[in-house]
Amino acid sequence: MIATLEANIARSLAAAEEKVWVPNREVTLERLRIVDMVHEGKPQCRLCGQVVNRLDAFGLCSKTSESHRQRRGDFNPAKKGKRS
Repeated sequence: MIATLEANIARSLAAAEEKVWVPNREVTLERLRIVDMVHEGKPQCRLCGQVVNRLDAFGLCSKTSESHRQRRGDFNPAKKGKRS
């Protein structure tokens, strides 16, 4: 059983190695069109433009960057690694 499993794994690895990826602009553009269709009609963050499912009360996404915190009115600096 183990030998069979090892043989199957080796075969699948060999098959994966044989496949060479080449960029295809048409395929990439088609996939990007699909992504755009999925995002169509969804709200965007007023600050960074990220497409999200839901915005907060300030019209922002869930990011916690300095600019997002300032826009929300949270002027307390981020406390990273400080001890009392």
